[in-house]
Amino acid sequence: MTPGVAHSQTGTSTPRPEFEVATIKPSKSVGVSLQLSPGGLFETTGTSLSDLIKLAYDLHPRQIIGGPSWLETEKYDVTGKPDKPGKPDLRHLKVLVQNLLADRFQLTLRHDKMDLPVYAITVAKSGPRLTTNDSDPNGLPTFSVGPRELRFRNATMAEFASILQGVGRIFDRPLADQTGLGSARYDFILKWTPDAPPSQTGRAEPVVDNAEAPPGLFTAFQEQLGLKLESTKAPVEVLVIEHVERPSEN
Repeated sequence: MTPGVAHSQTGTSTPRPEFEVATIKPSKSVGVSLQLSPGGLFETTGTSLSDLIKLAYDLHPRQIIGGPSWLETEKYDVTGKPDKPGKPDLRHLKVLVQNLLADRFQLTLRHDKMDLPVYAITVAKSGPRLTTNDSDPNGLPTFSVGPRELRFRNATMAEFASILQGVGRIFDRPLADQTGLGSARYDFILKWTPDAPPSQTGRAEPVVDNAEAPPGLFTAFQEQLGLKLESTKAPVEVLVIEHVERPSEN
């Protein structure tokens, strides 16, 4: 059984999923990017180990417990060629990254659950305002995140919540999909005005540049997507880091 990825064991008769070739190098990039080419090549730039764990296990940073100080500060460029031809589906890609982290970072994890503050995504009374995408029900979602805009294609609500909670530190807590929309896939664009730092009243208000500026994030969710963000507390999965090392040489 491979340390840290016991849940992804595929049985004695099936080869363990792993990248055929993988490189991990210290990064000089000032930005962060992750992409999967049509041919299946997985590439990241400027990603920390924390970023890679979030990707592999669908986690918000608050769901990662323990670990050294360099978990978020040291950045890496990662390239991985999948173990079989073609573009891997999202589930297989995550297992490939999980096993890469176990092999190259000697990462071992313990699963647990904790009650944490979350934002629950629910459907507003007006109903969802999303465009259904039936083009590739087994495909990966694609997305881009800007300082004031999100663009998603072919994403389920669970994938939307998972990706959104891990990019750009937009939210200070995990997201929980409670929409009940299941496996349906959607295309949508969300535009909002980021909040200013908390004022003397303790409240963070949207920074409005002009009269045509979009609303704050919570209002934009409801007006543009027909969804609501509700602050609550819920039991969520956490991963406790028991052991990790800097990556081995290529």
